[in-house]
Amino acid sequence: MVEQSSGYVIGPAREEALVGLPEIERAAGAIFAEEDLPARMREHVLSLAFFEAAAREGRLFVATEVARKIPVGFAVTTRVDGSSHLFELDVLPDHGRQGLGRALVETVADRARELGDASVTLTTFRHVGWNAPFYTKLGFEILDGDSMGPELAACLEAEARRGLDPAKRVAMRLALSVR
Repeated sequence: MVEQSSGYVIGPAREEALVGLPEIERAAGAIFAEEDLPARMREHVLSLAFFEAAAREGRLFVATEVARKIPVGFAVTTRVDGSSHLFELDVLPDHGRQGLGRALVETVADRARELGDASVTLTTFRHVGWNAPFYTKLGFEILDGDSMGPELAACLEAEARRGLDPAKRVAMRLALSVR
Protein backbone atom coordinates (compact mmCIF):
# COMPACT_ATOMS: atom_id res chain seq x y z
CA MET A 1 0.00 0.00 0.00
CA VAL A 2 1.19 3.48 -0.85
CA GLU A 3 -0.09 6.15 1.52
CA GLN A 4 -0.91 9.41 -0.19
CA SER A 5 -0.57 12.56 1.91
CA SER A 6 -3.90 13.75 0.54
CA GLY A 7 -5.91 11.18 2.50
CA TYR A 8 -5.84 8.30 0.01
CA VAL A 9 -4.14 4.92 -0.13
CA ILE A 10 -3.18 3.16 -3.37
CA GLY A 11 -2.71 -0.58 -3.36
CA PRO A 12 -3.77 -3.96 -4.66
CA ALA A 13 -7.53 -4.43 -4.77
CA ARG A 14 -9.21 -6.11 -1.85
CA GLU A 15 -12.33 -8.17 -2.31
CA GLU A 16 -14.57 -5.77 -0.39
CA ALA A 17 -13.67 -2.91 -2.79
CA LEU A 18 -14.62 -4.71 -6.00
CA VAL A 19 -18.37 -4.22 -5.92
CA GLY A 20 -18.01 -0.42 -6.20
CA LEU A 21 -15.65 -0.40 -9.18
CA PRO A 22 -18.23 -0.63 -11.99
CA GLU A 23 -19.93 2.48 -10.60
CA ILE A 24 -16.60 4.33 -10.54
CA GLU A 25 -16.13 3.43 -14.20
CA ARG A 26 -19.66 4.58 -15.03
CA ALA A 27 -19.23 7.91 -13.19
CA ALA A 28 -15.86 8.56 -14.84
CA GLY A 29 -17.33 7.80 -18.27
CA ALA A 30 -20.17 10.25 -17.71
CA ILE A 31 -17.83 13.24 -18.01
CA PHE A 32 -16.96 12.46 -21.64
CA ALA A 33 -18.73 14.28 -24.43
CA GLU A 34 -21.34 12.26 -26.32
CA GLU A 35 -19.36 12.57 -29.58
CA ASP A 36 -16.36 10.95 -27.89
CA LEU A 37 -17.98 8.28 -25.75
CA PRO A 38 -21.61 7.66 -26.77
CA ALA A 39 -24.05 7.02 -23.92
CA ARG A 40 -24.66 3.44 -25.13
CA MET A 41 -20.96 2.71 -24.55
CA ARG A 42 -20.87 4.30 -21.09
CA GLU A 43 -23.31 1.75 -19.74
CA HIS A 44 -21.10 -1.19 -20.75
CA VAL A 45 -18.74 -1.24 -17.81
CA LEU A 46 -16.38 -3.99 -16.75
CA SER A 47 -18.07 -6.84 -14.93
CA LEU A 48 -17.56 -7.83 -11.32
CA ALA A 49 -16.19 -11.17 -12.60
CA PHE A 50 -13.56 -9.26 -14.63
CA PHE A 51 -12.52 -7.29 -11.54
CA GLU A 52 -12.42 -10.46 -9.42
CA ALA A 53 -10.11 -12.19 -11.91
CA ALA A 54 -7.87 -9.12 -12.20
CA ALA A 55 -7.61 -8.86 -8.41
CA ARG A 56 -6.73 -12.55 -8.05
CA GLU A 57 -4.05 -12.14 -10.73
CA GLY A 58 -2.54 -9.00 -9.16
CA ARG A 59 -3.57 -6.75 -12.06
CA LEU A 60 -5.98 -4.45 -10.20
CA PHE A 61 -5.01 -1.48 -8.04
CA VAL A 62 -7.43 0.70 -6.10
CA ALA A 63 -7.30 4.22 -4.71
CA THR A 64 -9.14 4.25 -1.39
CA GLU A 65 -10.24 7.27 0.59
CA VAL A 66 -8.74 6.69 4.02
CA ALA A 67 -11.38 8.50 6.09
CA ARG A 68 -14.39 6.64 4.67
CA LYS A 69 -12.52 3.49 3.55
CA ILE A 70 -14.22 3.53 0.15
CA PRO A 71 -12.69 3.02 -3.30
CA VAL A 72 -12.62 6.18 -5.41
CA GLY A 73 -10.47 5.05 -8.33
CA PHE A 74 -8.79 2.08 -9.91
CA ALA A 75 -6.36 0.90 -12.57
CA VAL A 76 -6.48 -2.51 -14.19
CA THR A 77 -3.90 -4.03 -16.49
CA THR A 78 -3.78 -6.79 -19.07
CA ARG A 79 -0.96 -8.20 -21.19
CA VAL A 80 -0.54 -6.85 -24.72
CA ASP A 81 2.38 -7.75 -26.96
CA GLY A 82 4.07 -9.42 -23.99
CA SER A 83 4.03 -6.35 -21.77
CA SER A 84 1.83 -4.60 -19.23
CA HIS A 85 -1.07 -2.68 -20.76
CA LEU A 86 -3.12 -0.15 -18.80
CA PHE A 87 -6.55 -1.42 -19.79
CA GLU A 88 -8.67 0.96 -17.72
CA LEU A 89 -8.02 3.79 -15.30
CA ASP A 90 -10.90 5.63 -13.65
CA VAL A 91 -11.28 8.05 -10.75
CA LEU A 92 -14.57 9.36 -9.40
CA PRO A 93 -14.93 12.92 -10.74
CA ASP A 94 -15.41 14.31 -7.21
CA HIS A 95 -11.95 12.95 -6.35
CA GLY A 96 -10.24 14.16 -9.51
CA ARG A 97 -7.25 16.49 -9.53
CA GLN A 98 -5.90 14.96 -6.31
CA GLY A 99 -3.00 13.11 -7.96
CA LEU A 100 -4.80 9.77 -7.89
CA GLY A 101 -4.48 9.13 -11.63
CA ARG A 102 -0.76 9.80 -11.47
CA ALA A 103 -0.38 7.59 -8.38
CA LEU A 104 -2.30 4.76 -10.03
CA VAL A 105 -0.14 4.99 -13.16
CA GLU A 106 3.01 4.97 -11.02
CA THR A 107 1.72 1.88 -9.20
CA VAL A 108 1.05 0.15 -12.53
CA ALA A 109 4.55 1.10 -13.75
CA ASP A 110 6.14 -0.20 -10.54
CA ARG A 111 4.28 -3.52 -10.92
CA ALA A 112 5.37 -3.75 -14.57
CA ARG A 113 8.99 -3.25 -13.48
CA GLU A 114 8.57 -6.06 -10.93
CA LEU A 115 7.39 -8.28 -13.79
CA GLY A 116 10.46 -7.34 -15.84
CA ASP A 117 8.50 -5.40 -18.45
CA ALA A 118 10.32 -2.77 -20.48
CA SER A 119 7.20 -0.67 -20.98
CA VAL A 120 3.53 -0.03 -20.25
CA THR A 121 1.13 0.65 -23.11
CA LEU A 122 -2.39 2.05 -23.31
CA THR A 123 -4.95 3.41 -25.73
CA THR A 124 -6.75 6.67 -25.06
CA PHE A 125 -8.36 9.75 -26.55
CA ARG A 126 -5.90 11.95 -28.39
CA HIS A 127 -7.64 15.28 -27.73
CA VAL A 128 -9.17 14.97 -24.23
CA GLY A 129 -7.09 16.84 -21.64
CA TRP A 130 -7.20 14.13 -18.98
CA ASN A 131 -6.24 11.47 -21.56
CA ALA A 132 -3.29 11.70 -24.00
CA PRO A 133 -2.05 15.11 -22.75
CA PHE A 134 -2.12 13.78 -19.16
CA TYR A 135 -0.25 10.60 -20.08
CA THR A 136 2.30 12.62 -22.07
CA LYS A 137 3.11 14.57 -18.89
CA LEU A 138 3.79 11.23 -17.20
CA GLY A 139 6.30 10.24 -19.88
CA PHE A 140 4.14 8.24 -22.30
CA GLU A 141 4.85 8.69 -26.01
CA ILE A 142 2.35 8.44 -28.85
CA LEU A 143 3.02 5.49 -31.12
CA ASP A 144 2.49 5.39 -34.85
CA GLY A 145 1.46 2.27 -36.72
CA ASP A 146 5.05 1.16 -37.31
CA SER A 147 6.08 1.42 -33.67
CA MET A 148 3.28 -0.61 -32.07
CA GLY A 149 2.98 -4.35 -31.81
CA PRO A 150 0.21 -6.31 -33.52
CA GLU A 151 -1.86 -6.79 -30.37
CA LEU A 152 -1.79 -3.08 -29.54
CA ALA A 153 -2.86 -2.26 -33.12
CA ALA A 154 -5.65 -4.81 -32.71
CA CYS A 155 -6.81 -3.00 -29.54
CA LEU A 156 -7.31 0.20 -31.56
CA GLU A 157 -9.11 -1.73 -34.30
CA ALA A 158 -11.45 -3.34 -31.74
CA GLU A 159 -12.24 0.08 -30.28
CA ALA A 160 -13.18 1.35 -33.75
CA ARG A 161 -15.48 -1.64 -34.28
CA ARG A 162 -17.20 -0.83 -30.97
CA GLY A 163 -17.87 2.70 -32.18
CA LEU A 164 -14.97 4.88 -31.03
CA ASP A 165 -13.74 7.29 -33.70
CA PRO A 166 -10.28 6.02 -34.72
CA ALA A 167 -9.19 9.57 -35.61
CA LYS A 168 -9.62 10.48 -31.92
CA ARG A 169 -7.82 7.44 -30.51
CA VAL A 170 -4.11 6.90 -29.98
CA ALA A 171 -1.81 4.21 -28.62
CA MET A 172 0.90 5.25 -26.19
CA ARG A 173 3.91 3.66 -24.50
CA LEU A 174 5.82 4.45 -21.33
CA ALA A 175 9.40 3.15 -21.47
CA LEU A 176 10.35 1.88 -18.02
CA SER A 177 13.67 2.51 -16.40
CA VAL A 178 14.93 0.46 -13.50
CA ARG A 179 14.37 2.19 -10.14
